[in-house]
Amino acid sequence: MIVTVVALVRRFIRHPLITGSSIVFIGSFLVSITNYIYNLLMGRFLTVQDYGLLTSLTSILVLLGLFSNAFTNVFVKFSASFKSQENEGGINLLKAYGIKSLRIFALCLLVLLVIASPFIQKFLHIDHIEYIFLIVSAVIFSLFLTLPLGILQGRMQFLLLSAANISQPIIKIIVSVALLLLGFSVVSPLIAISVSTLIPLIILYYMLFSKKGRGINKDLDAGLFRKDFIHFSYTFFLAGVGIALLSNTDILLVRVFFSDIVSGQYAALSLMGKAIFYLIMPINFAFFPLIAYKRERKERLFGTVLLAFLIVGSASILLSFIYFVFPSLVLGIFFPAPDYKVLKDYLGIYSIYIILFSFATLFANFFLSIGKTDIYKISLFAAFVQIFAIILFHKSLLEVILCLLIVSLLFLLVLIGYYLKHGKD
Repeated sequence: MIVTVVALVRRFIRHPLITGSSIVFIGSFLVSITNYIYNLLMGRFLTVQDYGLLTSLTSILVLLGLFSNAFTNVFVKFSASFKSQENEGGINLLKAYGIKSLRIFALCLLVLLVIASPFIQKFLHIDHIEYIFLIVSAVIFSLFLTLPLGILQGRMQFLLLSAANISQPIIKIIVSVALLLLGFSVVSPLIAISVSTLIPLIILYYMLFSKKGRGINKDLDAGLFRKDFIHFSYTFFLAGVGIALLSNTDILLVRVFFSDIVSGQYAALSLMGKAIFYLIMPINFAFFPLIAYKRERKERLFGTVLLAFLIVGSASILLSFIYFVFPSLVLGIFFPAPDYKVLKDYLGIYSIYIILFSFATLFANFFLSIGKTDIYKISLFAAFVQIFAIILFHKSLLEVILCLLIVSLLFLLVLIGYYLKHGKD
């Protein structure tokens, strides 16, 4: 009996989802700590109004980052597939076509953003348009960063991936604090965001392209690869649009419908609540390439899916319990300033929304990893329902949170139904 238990424990520990996510978890934990320090410093250096403005601007970065997420997921899927086939030539084809696609897309995106900047400035009540241009530069840098990060994740090189990820908040802290001490205001973290993306971008591209590979595999049909790449790119993008809108439009809409102080307080609530989501994010990082890898090799997926959901469920429920029972402690850790004490009553219910959203995101990642990209219809529909719900019901922050909770619950239930119908195919 004891031998059996020990064998099961060893098997559990050695599972690729556990080993991979453990590395990513440690890296993500360090990223979370440095991001916490960064947000804490920004909360102390900036006024509540400026912090709300910063959060709104970075929400634009996250929303526009859905382009980056789409490309990253495509690179992850193809690199995981080529890894399962031990096809280094396929990786080289992915590099060549990936960089070409990013150049074309980045140019188009840059033109569109420059044209849209005055409208964004007016919509979010931003005084200086150069703030938006700094965010745009960060978007472009992040877009090009997707190629090396996607290949690293797809090949499950989580150690190097984690090192690249942790470098960004460290650089953000150093640059933003230095500029703030020199007398700059909200522009400091905006410059820091761009610099923190540019530096790892240069280093990873040097590592990726400095070594000559074994050439492109002549057995690969470049035309077929291009067709698959384009198909997955736009469907991953549309699915990512839905997820990004679900997780970020609430901050933008709160800024539109509420005062600067309330929007700043809600930004702090969102940060505290999503800390739960970020802590379990390593599971998603390891889950996506592992499922794609297993799918390509025609291995069973149910055990890995079940394990991922058990880990996400137990971790998020435990953290939600802490948010319900010890809200003052959570506030004291994140935002101890008196201006944020009004959030005490919202932390528990917001954490319930995060649990539902975390499960739904894991389901969405599962479908994307096995190529069922038509779930973008579900995520887009849920996102638009959430937007219209907040537009109709925003008398208080509680109404906004209830809109998030109900839409996330419905989104999760639809995904479960989709899994029961299609997930076992």
